[in-house]
Amino acid sequence: MTEYRRTCIFLTFIIAVVGAAMAATLDEAKAWYRAGRYADALPVFQAYLAKKPADGSLNHWTGVCLFKTGHADAAKPLLETAAKKKVTEAPRYLAEIAFYEYDVDAADDYMEDYKAALRKAKSSMPADGERLSARIDRMRAMLDRVEKIVVIDSIVVDKNDFFEAYRLSPESGSLYPPSTLPEGFTSDKRTVIYTPQSHSSMMWGMPDGKGHTVLVESSELGDDTWETPRKVGSALNDGGNADFPFVMSDGITLYYASDGDGSLGGYDIFISRREDNEFLAPQNIGMPYNSPYDDYLLAIDELTGVGWWATDRNRIEGKVTIYKFIPSDLRVNYSVEEPGLTDFARISSIRSTWKPGADYADLLKEIENMTDDEDVVVRDFELGFPDGRVYTTWDDFRNPTARRKMEQYVDASADFNDLTVELDGLRKRYSDGDRSVRDRILELEKHRLSDRKVLRNIMNEVIRLEK
Repeated sequence: MTEYRRTCIFLTFIIAVVGAAMAATLDEAKAWYRAGRYADALPVFQAYLAKKPADGSLNHWTGVCLFKTGHADAAKPLLETAAKKKVTEAPRYLAEIAFYEYDVDAADDYMEDYKAALRKAKSSMPADGERLSARIDRMRAMLDRVEKIVVIDSIVVDKNDFFEAYRLSPESGSLYPPSTLPEGFTSDKRTVIYTPQSHSSMMWGMPDGKGHTVLVESSELGDDTWETPRKVGSALNDGGNADFPFVMSDGITLYYASDGDGSLGGYDIFISRREDNEFLAPQNIGMPYNSPYDDYLLAIDELTGVGWWATDRNRIEGKVTIYKFIPSDLRVNYSVEEPGLTDFARISSIRSTWKPGADYADLLKEIENMTDDEDVVVRDFELGFPDGRVYTTWDDFRNPTARRKMEQYVDASADFNDLTVELDGLRKRYSDGDRSVRDRILELEKHRLSDRKVLRNIMNEVIRLEK
């Protein structure tokens, strides 16, 4: 086929597309736009814009449609033209584009332009504009506290049942789909069921009948049935949905996702702690875990020393990205003057979070090979080092003092697990109405906090000695 013929065919196709778009009227496109049918309205606006490229309103409508259909780069110059043409709403969308680019200074400037345009039009700030301003302020605060973590790997998986890619030790609990719930229990269709190692309880997201998803839990009864699901605490629901729970092995620390008032937009990951069978007011854990998109299901495996969380920040249709990272006991943030701070917040490069010379290949291999069968014992223990080494047998130790410390750690861990089992049983009795165990629960919780600190200190000593 000649180049001339190919060109003719291409032009014929373009004319046909434009003709089809022009078959719809501008009024129809505006109606679709107001109804949120941006993909339908886009080709119509594009066709009219081609005839009137200087028209401010057509630039604005086309720019918004492009932005809403995932083409922010193409939308930006059109919205800038619309802003120059004094289209009132154009700066508001430019502010949102800047927000998604983590450019809070530009977002603030555009919002000031938007406020000025509203004043000139004698209009008040709409609710969505107020929400955007709050999100920009929240992002600015988060960029001042970006946690310095080591991200060792990322994988892209299907959004449906993404949690199946998590590899957690049995001691960290288990994750299941909603289909595993007892008959008659309801759930959010996307939720994940979390159960501790004992499988004596479970937590998940359930519709509350008022249009929101709330976290609920249920404990197993003596006759192999389950108690009626109960909300885990009103403090966790701040005007949005709460879902995707994970409870640390201490039974106290809860990570979950919420799209309520404290989020950047979409789901953010929050942390809360249990006290007297209620969860306290949660805190947004900030960046790099959270983004302007959906971030959910953060799980930390204390045995392997690896954390996981899922996000759709990379905007891959039908997929999520799962990041694996090395958590730390004490939060350390990047300096606000750190070059490329927003890149660390976005996780633009995994390697940039590593220490020089670090190699996590062995640790990643160990995690990938973890079995879901709790009855199969394939190692004496599992000890991960910051440099990526993983010990699984006593013969791995080179330092005899470190080995003796590890033996002390294993013995203390067994006592810690026994205490946890007792505490789980007492909590179940308390939830069933036995208030006589309250003081014992408080005593054991205090012991667990103390014992956990001792375990952490022993582990740090083991790693120091073996280095």
